Amino acid sequence: MTVDLNQTPLRYGSAYDELSADGVTPRPHWAQLMESLQTTGPEELARRWARAERRIRENGITYNVYGDAPGASRAWKIDILPLLIPAQEWRFIEAGIIQRAQLLSLLLEDLYGSQALVVQGHFPSTLLYANPAFLRPLVGVPVPPHSYLHMLAVDLARSPDGEWWVLADRTQAPSGSGYALENRIIVSDVLPDLFRASNVLRLAPFFRAQREALTNLTQRDNPRIVLLTPGPYNETYFEHSYIARYLGFTLVQGADLTVRNRRVYLKTVDGLEKVDVILRRVDDSFCDPLELRGDSLLGVPGLVDAIVGGNVKVANALGSGLIETAAIMPFLPGLCTQLLGEKLKLPSVATWWCGQRYALDWVLQHLDSVVVKPAFPSRGMEPVFGADLPQAEKGKFAEQLRARPHEYVAQEQVALSTAPVWENGSLNSRSVVLRTYVLNTGNGWIAIPGGLVRVAEAEGSVVSMQRGGHSKDAWVLWDEPVDTFSMLRPRDEPVELRRVSRVVPSSVADNVFWLGRYVERAENIARILRAMIPRVRRSEEAELAWLIRLHGCMGSRHSKLPKGKNRRPTSAELERELTSMLTDPKRPDSLARTLAEVFRIGDNVRERLSSDMLFLIGQLRDSVQSERGVQFLEYPAMLTDCLELLSAFSGMERENINRGMGWLFMTIGRRLERAIYLTRQLREITLPLSEQEWPLLECVLEVADSSMTYRTRYYTTLQPVAVLDVLLADETNPRSLDFQLSHLADLYQKLPRHLRDDLRAMRNALTLLRSFDLRKLKYPLPGAMKAAKGSDGISRLGDFLQELELLLPSWSNNLSSRYFSHARTLPISIGQ
Repeated sequence: MTVDLNQTPLRYGSAYDELSADGVTPRPHWAQLMESLQTTGPEELARRWARAERRIRENGITYNVYGDAPGASRAWKIDILPLLIPAQEWRFIEAGIIQRAQLLSLLLEDLYGSQALVVQGHFPSTLLYANPAFLRPLVGVPVPPHSYLHMLAVDLARSPDGEWWVLADRTQAPSGSGYALENRIIVSDVLPDLFRASNVLRLAPFFRAQREALTNLTQRDNPRIVLLTPGPYNETYFEHSYIARYLGFTLVQGADLTVRNRRVYLKTVDGLEKVDVILRRVDDSFCDPLELRGDSLLGVPGLVDAIVGGNVKVANALGSGLIETAAIMPFLPGLCTQLLGEKLKLPSVATWWCGQRYALDWVLQHLDSVVVKPAFPSRGMEPVFGADLPQAEKGKFAEQLRARPHEYVAQEQVALSTAPVWENGSLNSRSVVLRTYVLNTGNGWIAIPGGLVRVAEAEGSVVSMQRGGHSKDAWVLWDEPVDTFSMLRPRDEPVELRRVSRVVPSSVADNVFWLGRYVERAENIARILRAMIPRVRRSEEAELAWLIRLHGCMGSRHSKLPKGKNRRPTSAELERELTSMLTDPKRPDSLARTLAEVFRIGDNVRERLSSDMLFLIGQLRDSVQSERGVQFLEYPAMLTDCLELLSAFSGMERENINRGMGWLFMTIGRRLERAIYLTRQLREITLPLSEQEWPLLECVLEVADSSMTYRTRYYTTLQPVAVLDVLLADETNPRSLDFQLSHLADLYQKLPRHLRDDLRAMRNALTLLRSFDLRKLKYPLPGAMKAAKGSDGISRLGDFLQELELLLPSWSNNLSSRYFSHARTLPISIGQ
């Protein structure tokens, strides 16, 4: 077996100080920065940094810390001071990481191809076949020449003697380059004069090369390239969205793609569009639930089959996570000689794969000086620091290593170098790790000049963004003229005006459609509850009857009211039901749960919503509280506050959102939901009311926010037919059913590829509604000896509303099938 037999720990003392060799005098390449900071002064730096923090908030730059309460809303943390890397030092790093990328790409090519390295004994078969990241369906599948790795991320640390060492390789979905770019934009804006004077290598040429490399993976002109993200709950979702916009690609989730005839298509509101290249940020095993991980909801069923058929290119290639394990590091020096015919330029930190007997024995003897990790990252084990284990636990842990040695790898504990950070107006020192990136252009490899610097949160703590760490920019101080190319258009050049909207993925349309529906649903629930709660405690037996009828307008399938037909619920039972409808977060149809869904869906499309809209959605989620201190009769005030926020949402929808496809689907969702609730309420009126149930009319007007409209016409005289006129047939009332159906038909015909049959059905429904002459409608009044002649018109109106109540959800399903899932739709009709 070809291994590096010199895997002994480094012997060194204190950590390397990036700023100063003696703790007093700055190193030569840091002198200009320190002088500039003194000239600028802490007050001016604080003012500039406040502006930068405001930009971070306004641009929504976030990083999701898993299990943290703020979740995806946690702002990205950046340090004002860059890490400085002199030119000669960068040339060494660049040569080392490019060689490493070439080596790892060739290694993947062999392991998924002939596996000659395993046959010849240069790579252990156990390390290959026991690795869950080895995707057997991809063995022998051709990829473009040497393109298993489109991009490689390498984590580097400097040892106390000043040398750079590799800590880890990220091969399947390397993240962070977008954050590096955003760091550069922000820090160069805070220190503009210093940035210009320092002759820093630019990042834009790297991203230009990335866009060209992905374009060249296919032979088509203007190929469709998408960036596949796990979604908004992923820790680096902001970066996925940012990179997609910066490179001009479409950001998609697994549900946005479908495989038909071994080809991948993007589902858009305009139809299916063929996808040529997928830049993925989803881990290997999650990419195809058919061939790989069956419980994955993030991937695309049939993707592997499309790859095998050669109909789509994926970067990085599926299966590249195989070599993300640190267990391959002891073999890299020998493999480099075998595959490249040269020595490894950039060494890895001392590593021992316990699957080798001599390595296991060494680790057990020196357990206090190593960190033990899972050999296969998917095992999900936290690193174990041998020095921190209690004496009683060391024996148990040693037995664990002996039982399954091939599943563990040990590495030396690295004393990371420290760099200056700006905290509260003064300089402090923190440990740093540099993540840099290598890109396969198809004609060679290039490295990003610098990269993303991760900084420990506190002195002596672990460098981890998930554990509260923050980031820095990295400046490569070049000694030659630099390429000043920028992918951002210069301010002195005119832009080409365009008003054609970008393609709208089906998932985006789906989300905004349901955002509209849930917002309208929340408003209807809130208005009904606000009308009922003040009346419940003072209700008598007769009044309770119509309150229960009003409750039925919510269409609750999770009601806690008694189900028996022989007993009417008591006011106490109704009170408990209304409390549940308002505050129970586990009840699917409660207001609290509905507002949580508004927040969830809004979060899914937050890159398409303004910061004001996102802030408002967050306030909506928190507007309904289930605290024990809130009294039942205090709920109406809470509901009023909630309705004010919902009204603000409606104002933003009408006044602030561009009238594109997103707005169209959101508005259709709102009109559809309002029509469904109106239909239920109007059906209750078509059922004859007893004299005791007459107050139901007042509440229905209140729920529809049409009380003032009614009073200006009829004063305080309540009549069912007049209420029906206001809420059913008034074309000028935005709360009427006529208004909803008319606007639904108008909005639907603006959609691309709309179905004529569905449009005809909606127009037929509107025609039938307008065919009812309410002036001739004789409503049976309470106290009459018998129903008035002609009251059968009421029953016909009730039948129409019942049929319409079934039609509206069917039409919604057809809309979803045609534009969101791209499945077959069924004809719908009314009045037949």
